Amino acid sequence: MNRIPVNEKIHIFYFIHDLAPFGAQRTILYTVKYLDKKKFRVTICSFWGEETLAPEFAKYGAEVVFLRAGSFFSPFAWIKFIIILFRKHPQIIHTTLPELSFPARLVALLFPKFAVVHSFQNPLSSEPLFWRFVNKITLRICDAITFVSKGIVDEATKGLPAIEDRVFVIQNGVLLEDISVNCAFELRRELGIGDNGKVIGCVGRLTRQKGQDILIEAVANLVRKGNPVKLVLIGDGEMLSELKEKVRQLAVEDKVIFLGRRYDIAQILAAIDLYVAPSRWEGFGLALAEAMISARPCIGTGIPGHADLLINKVTGVAVPAEDTRALTEAVTWLFDHPEEAQRMAFAAKERVKANFTAEIMTKKYEDLYLYLMQR
Repeated sequence: MNRIPVNEKIHIFYFIHDLAPFGAQRTILYTVKYLDKKKFRVTICSFWGEETLAPEFAKYGAEVVFLRAGSFFSPFAWIKFIIILFRKHPQIIHTTLPELSFPARLVALLFPKFAVVHSFQNPLSSEPLFWRFVNKITLRICDAITFVSKGIVDEATKGLPAIEDRVFVIQNGVLLEDISVNCAFELRRELGIGDNGKVIGCVGRLTRQKGQDILIEAVANLVRKGNPVKLVLIGDGEMLSELKEKVRQLAVEDKVIFLGRRYDIAQILAAIDLYVAPSRWEGFGLALAEAMISARPCIGTGIPGHADLLINKVTGVAVPAEDTRALTEAVTWLFDHPEEAQRMAFAAKERVKANFTAEIMTKKYEDLYLYLMQR
């Protein structure tokens, strides 16, 4: 790898699947926001079509380019990708998905002027079998491999001693936002929620990974026991119809509100009484961290991707994944013990503020990029 002049900005080329406002994309957006623009310049390359976050990236000083691939095997998209790379001359290519990182690794192997950073935003075991295999056998091509939580490192590095010297843990970071109490009251009125009702919130794509089906079952249990609860689900995804059918079958149509994709997440979190992250797997749990920074009492599954955030009975309550009964009991316990719930909520907020803000995350990425250039 060629060293660059001291007075030249380091060019970071983020190669990501699309610009939808989901966790991995928002993490890159926050990084771009806080990167020192005197040292770095940024290009965002989007493989697929969604462009929702493009104005935000541009506002923070990134150049945004689109491949608009119709399929993964689109030859025109890959030709355009190679042309863009050689026109832009980035020093570092940063990827998050194995199916996009693999071609970038091949380019770096053939033309070692590029350094490749790959970030695991999810556990290796959550990837399709083929890409899991390809990922593991080509990881050694990467100059740096980052993991967004400590909990997901071991399974990816097991049996790969050749990559131990290039593994870094850089946890995802959240933005700090101050929301007025009036905003919370207004949103509760908008949703038709009275002052005495208990509101459970969950933010995430409507997919099997996120476990909203288990949360709906728990809410149905609570309703049958006479608890005045409502569930607010924020997000969209391929399981929307299936989840709505589950709500109908469990006869809780008036207790579950599907808000779809929203951009006022901080306001919504301020309006709920309890946050639940029922995921089957996660890399870090960005939405859970955002709920914690909002000082909401939290329940999360005891999965490796939540372990950096969720300390049972200290920063929230941990329950086994896919355990409806345990989740129902945890919600009941927190509602019955408001002082304990609030104590854990404030402890969680302080933990996130001290360790998992966007500024802290970005500083770690800056240090990594500078290290790669000075190596």
